[in-house]
Amino acid sequence: MEGLVLAHDRNSLAAQLKQYRLCNRCSERQGAIARTKLSQPCFICRGLMEKLDSLTEKIKTAICDYEFDTFLVGATLPTQIYEREDALRARLKIRGMESVKNQLTRELGMRLARQTRGKVDYLRPDITISLAIDKENSIDVTAKSRPLALAGRYTKKASGMPQKQDRCPDCEGKGCGSCNHSGLSGYDSIEGVIAKKLMAITKGITPRFSWIGSEDQNSQVLGKGRPFYARVSDPRKRNFRKITIRGNGVQAILSTVDELPTTQPRFIVKTRIHIRCDKNLTKKELQALRELAGREVSYRNRSKMATKRIRSASVRRIDSNNLVLTVVADGGLMIKQFVGGEEYMKPNISEVLGCKCECVRFDILDVELQ
Repeated sequence: MEGLVLAHDRNSLAAQLKQYRLCNRCSERQGAIARTKLSQPCFICRGLMEKLDSLTEKIKTAICDYEFDTFLVGATLPTQIYEREDALRARLKIRGMESVKNQLTRELGMRLARQTRGKVDYLRPDITISLAIDKENSIDVTAKSRPLALAGRYTKKASGMPQKQDRCPDCEGKGCGSCNHSGLSGYDSIEGVIAKKLMAITKGITPRFSWIGSEDQNSQVLGKGRPFYARVSDPRKRNFRKITIRGNGVQAILSTVDELPTTQPRFIVKTRIHIRCDKNLTKKELQALRELAGREVSYRNRSKMATKRIRSASVRRIDSNNLVLTVVADGGLMIKQFVGGEEYMKPNISEVLGCKCECVRFDILDVELQ
C-alpha cells in the first residue's frame, strides 16, 4: 500500500516542499514528484542521497576481497537527519512514508545486486556491510562476513602432539596482533596446526573448535579419524567443497555445513590399550577381560554418576605381564582411569585382573558418531 499523505494532493505537497529545498530523492520520499536541481544542500540529507554512486563504489572497494552470494547493507545516520525529516513531516502532516535510512540502504542494495550479482538477504547474509555516517556526511564503510561453519575429522600419527592449544596470553583468546588474530599461544598442537592452515585458506580469524572426545598427547588417532567442528570468524573465502590440511603428522579433512550442532552428539570409540600388570597373567584372567563386553562402567563425574557401556572387548597377550586390550565403548570413557583402577570407576581393569595395572599408552582406532 502506498504511504499516506494528508496534505492535499501531490502537486500541492510539492509546492509546500519547495520551501525546504529538498533533493529529488528526499522529495519523492515524502510522496511528491520532484525534478529539481538544487544550488544548496538538501534540507534533510545535506547531499547524502546524491552520493549513492560514489557510496556504491566505496562499498565495492571494502568488499572486494570477500566471496559472497548474499549480502545486507546497514547504516547508522546522524540524529540530525531524522530530526529534520520528522519536523518536516509533522508540519505537513505526512505519515506512513519510508524513512531516509530505509531508502538509503534499499537503493544501495539494488545497486550492489546489479553490479555484484549478489542477492540481498535479511536473515542470514554471507556478508554484512555497515555504513557509519556522521553529521558532516563523512562515511566509514566496514564489512564483516558470516562465520564459516565446518565439520571435519583428523588423524594423528605424531607422538607428543596435544589436542588443544593454550590461549594467547595477551588477548586471552579474543585475537590480537601478537597472535596474528588466532587467539592461540602458538601452533604446536592439533588445534594449532588446523587453525593456522584454516586461517590461511579462508583468510579468516579466531578459529574455534568443538572436539568430539579427546586422547592423550602421545596417542595416535587412526582409522577415519576423530570428528570435530570448527567455526572461523570473518572469512574472506567461503566457497569450499572440501578442505584438506596436513602438517606435523596431522591430517584433517573438513567440509562446510550450514549450522554447528548445539549439543555434542553421542559417539562410540574403538581404542587399543597397551597395559602393564604387576603380576603374570593367566588365560582365565584374560578371559575375564573379554567378558567385559556388554557391561557398564560407572563413575562419578561432577558429583553425578555416569555410565559408559563396553560394546566389545578383545585381548592379546604380549608377554607374561603385558597385554593389548581393544575395546569398543561409549565415547567419554576415561581410559587411564579405567585401567588404573581409581576408586570412583567400577569395574576397572585392575579390579578384574586382581592386580595393579598401568596404561602404558592407548591409540584411537576409530570414532563413530551415533
